Amino acid sequence: MKKILTGLVGMAALLVTMPMIAAFEAHVLNVTATIENALFVHPESLVYGTVFPQEYFETSFFITFSSSFSATNQTRDRGVDYVIKQKPECITPQGTHPQVGEDANGNFVCPQGSVMMPLLCPYLSKKPDNLPSTGLNALNDTGVPAFHDPFATSSYAHGKLVKFNANGSTIGNDPSDTWTIDLAVPCFGGQCAQDWADFVHSHNPAADPDDYMANPADEHQLFGCDLWVEVTQIF
Repeated sequence: MKKILTGLVGMAALLVTMPMIAAFEAHVLNVTATIENALFVHPESLVYGTVFPQEYFETSFFITFSSSFSATNQTRDRGVDYVIKQKPECITPQGTHPQVGEDANGNFVCPQGSVMMPLLCPYLSKKPDNLPSTGLNALNDTGVPAFHDPFATSSYAHGKLVKFNANGSTIGNDPSDTWTIDLAVPCFGGQCAQDWADFVHSHNPAADPDDYMANPADEHQLFGCDLWVEVTQIF
């Protein structure tokens, strides 16, 4: 019994003295990183101006690697996957466009001092350039037609940029994408032409024309939509 107690006392002394010994030495590990965007998007905005029901317009924007990703000594990552989402656009009385946010329930809300614009998103297509048309990276982008549910995941356009292939070769790579954004202008409910259904189906055969008539109360208003290009994977 005496030997056991001596052992316990010795263990207690060891546990008390260990932290005191450790306090005499410390090591500091500095951690740094330069964070850069992977993509460059041009231009910053697209403007259609004044349009009329059942008109059709096309414009485009360009996506490529950022200068940091394109650097010669950047050889670790060879490509980027991304999606193009849509969100409502906000506007202030001064005409600026702050980014829309979300509340605790996932509903879109505009920052204080701004309001949500009538929604243009359902009427915008996103068409890929389908380049390169041959090679390892052929047809690696997926578009979305006009007249769609603007916030469904099925309405995301998907793109891929490839700086170099798995073997390090740049042959058949895909360093940039040009997306065509067309606007199929809606009519206002109760004022649509007889060929409204034909117009809708010419752009999206699966769409229900009745679902895409604009609210007559929004006539003369400025419609808007924010396109969000979001990186989903760097590989």
